[in-house]
Amino acid sequence: MSAIRALAEDLASRSDSELRQLMAARPDVVLPPVPDFAALAARASTRVSVQRALETLSAPQLMVLEAVVLTTNLDGGVGSTAATLKTVIGSTTAKILEPYLAQLRDMALVRSGPVSRSRHSYLPLETLHEALGPYPAGLGRPLAMLVQQYPEYGERIRTGLERLYASAVPRPTGLPAGSGPATELARVLEGSWDAVLAAVPEKAPDLLGKLAASPVGSAKAGAASGTVTPIEWLLENGLLIRLDANHVELPREVGIAARGGLIIPSLPVTPPEPRLNSVRVSLRDNAAFGAVAETLRLVTELLAAAQSEPIATLRTGGVGVREVRRLADSLRVDREQVVWLLELAALARLIALDPDSSRWTAAASGSWHLSERHEQWLQLVRAWLDAERAPSLVGGRLPSGSTVNPLSSEASRTDAPAVRRRALSAALAISTEAANDDGRACVLDASSLIERLTWQQPRLRRRFSRLVPGMVVEMGHLGLLGSGALTDLGGAVAEDRFDDAVEALRDALPEPLTHFMLQADLTAVAPGYLEPQVARELALLASAEGQGPATVYRFSAQSVRRALDTGQDAAAILAFLEKHSATNVPQPLRYLVEDTAARYGSLRVGPAFSYVRSDDDAALTALLADPAAAALGLVRLAPTVVTAQATPAELASALRELGYSPALEGGAEVRQPIRSAGSTPSSSAVRTNPWVLTEEDLEAQMKVLRGSARPGPGGGAESEAMIGLETLRTAIRTKRAVRMGFADSSGNSTRQVFVPLSVHAGRVRVFDPENETERVISVHRIMDVETVEGASTDA
Repeated sequence: MSAIRALAEDLASRSDSELRQLMAARPDVVLPPVPDFAALAARASTRVSVQRALETLSAPQLMVLEAVVLTTNLDGGVGSTAATLKTVIGSTTAKILEPYLAQLRDMALVRSGPVSRSRHSYLPLETLHEALGPYPAGLGRPLAMLVQQYPEYGERIRTGLERLYASAVPRPTGLPAGSGPATELARVLEGSWDAVLAAVPEKAPDLLGKLAASPVGSAKAGAASGTVTPIEWLLENGLLIRLDANHVELPREVGIAARGGLIIPSLPVTPPEPRLNSVRVSLRDNAAFGAVAETLRLVTELLAAAQSEPIATLRTGGVGVREVRRLADSLRVDREQVVWLLELAALARLIALDPDSSRWTAAASGSWHLSERHEQWLQLVRAWLDAERAPSLVGGRLPSGSTVNPLSSEASRTDAPAVRRRALSAALAISTEAANDDGRACVLDASSLIERLTWQQPRLRRRFSRLVPGMVVEMGHLGLLGSGALTDLGGAVAEDRFDDAVEALRDALPEPLTHFMLQADLTAVAPGYLEPQVARELALLASAEGQGPATVYRFSAQSVRRALDTGQDAAAILAFLEKHSATNVPQPLRYLVEDTAARYGSLRVGPAFSYVRSDDDAALTALLADPAAAALGLVRLAPTVVTAQATPAELASALRELGYSPALEGGAEVRQPIRSAGSTPSSSAVRTNPWVLTEEDLEAQMKVLRGSARPGPGGGAESEAMIGLETLRTAIRTKRAVRMGFADSSGNSTRQVFVPLSVHAGRVRVFDPENETERVISVHRIMDVETVEGASTDA
């Protein structure tokens, strides 16, 4: 029976709760919905779906699955049981292995086989051989495969066997007739490994032990010399094979023998326990709340800087080094922190990219300055959690040699939200395990989190190693970690208890101040964190110096003019200072404000792209009163002159649309009228997750599978195609011929006997025994495939 059909029967025999569990663990198998169990089995057997499932397995689950794949004979239909697996997995029992095998079956990575000695046996999916790669369990390729790929390797094995026999290694007995050198060497390694080790050079066992953990190693081919090194001896005697001038590979059977006859030397059933330092809870909380307050202050200053002078971008995308340096000087922080603040503000949509000027400026809503600090923190944390970007990648090198710039597309990572949540969950688990009542908390580092995450999902190790170190730093900035230890804020966020986190932060942060102290040297000192509205107004009147909670602001004629530019006058400025100053307004400061305001505005400057002049005052008055002309930005400068915020050509075209007959001065060309400005596009991409399975989806799929609802179109096409590919792969593995029905280049249906050689990239390479030639046939042209019993496979 086809393996896909057997898996379909296995799935059909499961209960509704088991099927729901499968769909929840592997939602891609029912998105889009499948019409029947055969299609569900086919979808679950595809390589892409299997690879996604492998990424969710823990280290012990993956190791048990690899052992099942390496100990199962798919062609003979002989499955693996917990009893057989315990002989190839060190330090374990059948009782320990049974739950892991049941979990793998629940995920449809293995299916139930015949019962052997009152124990359930399990057969892996055929696609697991491809999905696990050429080196499952860290073992090399089989001897037989290497001999087939490298014909000269067989001769080396024969030579090595004769030398081993001459060194008192016993010959194997009971070899099948016609056995090749690969089978003979495998028997020798299995039955006489100690004798083989006694025959190898002195340092060769150590080398074999290293390659047993990682089968491919670096070893340059050197010139012939008088002495034979251990690696040269292993190569000459077939215990090692050279792949190229720089690499060697340890065959699978040799690796298993070097591991003491085990495929998995030990099964890590419990997560690793890192050795961590600790810190007092009070110090942790002080550091975390201080980091939160500092981050909120810096974000507020960044928004003010972006409002006063928008942030320029490069033609290639992102913010350049010069802009980062300018912002670092303005905020009085280092460049790395500027990069983090830019990314964080963009993620929270506090700054937006103006498509007309290609500059980042503060968002028009302005709600940030009106929010309480705990609300600001929640906005930042939610944006960071859900952001499909990795700010820590900024500054890294691309394959082209260029650098990743802030706010550029190269820092996008669709997997970042999932990695952040896993890192927080791992931090919570480690902290909970290490918790005690001595008033101290364990200090986490990136390496301990990566170690735990790698145990949970070993196939994502490289992803964790790249992203988690930067995320740990970002957690510290947001107060989720304090002095390296997970805070109550971090624990609440890890469990999605945002209301509890906000409540804890509200109680912990001191009330913001509404006053500051003015001094005679034209400075103001804020003794703590100011209320956002007060801080914003003070930053407009004076320039900040230094950093930290006690900030010094210096007044100057330039800073006062900055406030006057926003429409304020001397009376309003002095009223603000008198209201919020804990001291009287010093006379030098009062003189500075009044004198600057008295000299301000003797010359008036305003924007004007074009003008309208007319001797008819009534016509201009009617034009200004016309609502349809509001988008032109008309301003009357004199009884006969009106300025506009449009170019001359655009203004003339718009006036003609309104029924006027303007004459162009200067020979401007008439163009189409301008369109009214719309809302600024979002600076953040919309997040999409194609594998979200709702309860309605589950219920509808269950009704289809159980026959209470009609399936969609294309009922069995998907499963039939997968069964055909499975037949081809089985024929390749067993070297049997197939009868294939396919459409030729003219569209005619043809049936012919072939010997399949390989299936790759949507094409099948076959040998035509009738014409003694090789052909390549596209998979989409194949209509049916069946195995031919007794056909010649001499290709």
